[in-house]
Amino acid sequence: MERPIISCDVSKGSSHIRGFIGLSNPIGDPFVVHHVKSELKLIKELAKSLEKQAHQKVAFVFEYTGVYHESIVRYALKIGLIVYAISPLESAKVRKSSIRPVKTDSRDCTSIAETFYKREEKHLNKPYVSDQTDLKALSRHRRSLLDELRAVKCTYRRYLDLIWPCLDLYFKEVTGKIVTTVVRVYHHPDVLKRRTSQQIAEVLENNGHCSYKRGLSIADKIKDYALDSMSGVDEKSEYVNCLTSALDRIIDLEKQVLETDKKMDRLLNRGELYGLIKSIPGIGEKLSMVISAEIGDYTRFKTAKQLVAYIGLDPHIDQSGNDDGEHRSITRKGNSILRSSLYLAVTCMLGQYDNQITKFYYQKKSSGLPHKVAAVATCRKLACTIFGMFTSGVCFETK
Repeated sequence: MERPIISCDVSKGSSHIRGFIGLSNPIGDPFVVHHVKSELKLIKELAKSLEKQAHQKVAFVFEYTGVYHESIVRYALKIGLIVYAISPLESAKVRKSSIRPVKTDSRDCTSIAETFYKREEKHLNKPYVSDQTDLKALSRHRRSLLDELRAVKCTYRRYLDLIWPCLDLYFKEVTGKIVTTVVRVYHHPDVLKRRTSQQIAEVLENNGHCSYKRGLSIADKIKDYALDSMSGVDEKSEYVNCLTSALDRIIDLEKQVLETDKKMDRLLNRGELYGLIKSIPGIGEKLSMVISAEIGDYTRFKTAKQLVAYIGLDPHIDQSGNDDGEHRSITRKGNSILRSSLYLAVTCMLGQYDNQITKFYYQKKSSGLPHKVAAVATCRKLACTIFGMFTSGVCFETK
């Protein structure tokens, strides 16, 4: 007798459930449960019924959905079910293999069960473990902070060019601490005209940017700019408030990013993966943190191909006739954060380091491939190298 399973097609806030004692023996019709305890208990009742009929431990089988599945899977684990995860790509292959493919929420329960029994059961020797770790949560939060920070910085620069035009003619670093302090304290060039160089120097000294003596020379330069400046708005304009608000938000976001980095660093230093990735030349501390966090539990990858597929760097195969279907674009069906991080790592290596990764890129480039195609192929090479590093426990070698 085949293993009894509960097949689950997950949606946002609710799921379709159906029991099976073997593929040819579905139990009852699919039914819907919302992800609340009062309805999830129906899964427990179904599990007891299946176990009583089949005299075997019941497995809970579901399809990956990002985060929607986490609550119902957590409940399944809590009541003692063995949980297995099915890739949406695998269930899609099974569904499309029929003469007339049909996709409905209730029909998907059968597709998931069919995938488990026909394609996946012999490969799923490791039960599902959630990858929603604190480390990944911090990584995603850090990315959202950086996305917002970039947007706010663009807004801030637009306001700065309106209120403080041509500031970069006097100061190379208009986003530096000295200029930022002046903008935050005085808001508008006209305000500076009413301040003495000594007052400005005291502000710079009190904020810890320089000594009073050096502050005087900087203050004279700032005063020259203010006297020569022709601002696009007056000092009572609402744009001035928008500028200071954007600057305060930038300071707050940068503080949050720094705190998140410290938390990630404390968590990552407990594992070996972070140290291994950091040993690769061209991958700095911040990038190593992101890559390590997004890979997560590396033991769930049995082969380098599985890691490559998880990242979405596996080639899209479409074979037909004399066309072998190879050398096409990547699938991009994977972890986009990890994929972009590896691409950034490869970009940082080029022109600065001479190792097997960069040599691979230049070999591809010399064979006639465009830069982006060669770089993506090198990302795959880097992913395979990382897999080899954490399976062998050996740091990157530059030989």
